[in-house]
Amino acid sequence: MSEMTYHELTVLVSPETEEAIGDFLFGTGALGLVTGDLPDGRPGVLIRASYPGPTVLAPISAGLQQYLAELARLGFPIMEGTIEVRELPLEDWGRSWKEHFKPLPVGKRLIIAPPWEEGPFPATRLLLRIDPAMAFGTGHHSTTRMCLETLEGFMEQRSSSPPPIVLDLGTGTGILAIAAATLGAGKVLALDTDPEACDAARRNLAGHSIATRVRIVSGSLDAIDANHRFDLILANLDTKTVRPLFPTLRARLSRDGCIIATGITTEDEAVILEAVCAAGLAIIHRQAQEGWLCFVLKCTDPCPPTP
Repeated sequence: MSEMTYHELTVLVSPETEEAIGDFLFGTGALGLVTGDLPDGRPGVLIRASYPGPTVLAPISAGLQQYLAELARLGFPIMEGTIEVRELPLEDWGRSWKEHFKPLPVGKRLIIAPPWEEGPFPATRLLLRIDPAMAFGTGHHSTTRMCLETLEGFMEQRSSSPPPIVLDLGTGTGILAIAAATLGAGKVLALDTDPEACDAARRNLAGHSIATRVRIVSGSLDAIDANHRFDLILANLDTKTVRPLFPTLRARLSRDGCIIATGITTEDEAVILEAVCAAGLAIIHRQAQEGWLCFVLKCTDPCPPTP
């Protein structure tokens, strides 16, 4: 299989289940979703979810079939039809995004737009140019939106303090790192274990005036100096990934630093609460959207001083 391909999963759903199915697909690693009505006017919504080339879609398709059956048992209307999977060239994926990825206002001050969108854009908003390429993060998913909104609030509270040092863990397209610097962060370190994501983030960063304040590194937390402390850590990760990281993230916080953690489903809240408490952290803010959670965490005791 060529590296210049992606996979697309297509499923017909009822309007009542569109949001739930979309969240399910994002939770399985979908890069983006395109939705539309059926051309013949029949009821239903056609969802097309895109995945990077190496993704194996057979277990995702089976899991989706099971999830649809569970929704049916709960009384939700389910559309008849099969789940289809196909492999398409990268240029077709990009063409699809150009048709469906439109400017998106987020929070009070941000607007996200792809590079090909000419505008005009509201003068009251800060423009983030994001090309999704083959990485996660365009602001359309609940977790990214909540993280951006919470980040904006954090930066407002810090407006009279020295510019914060920020860590973006699992940067994807770089959207959170770029937003942090655009909103006033002094320095941002963006980490991702996926080299393709780092390449996508670097391309997106290059189009912004704040590029010199953002450093993108391919690797995990082990790739940075253990003595490095951050005023804010952004962790838009799934439960399985973020749960064991809380002790390490706490150790990387500066005194009075915060963690914004999202990518967590409401079903996993109890598990996350246990891990947060065990790591010596406390939840000071909780937000929920469309079955997803976003937490702001602080140390229950003073965080370790900067060496």
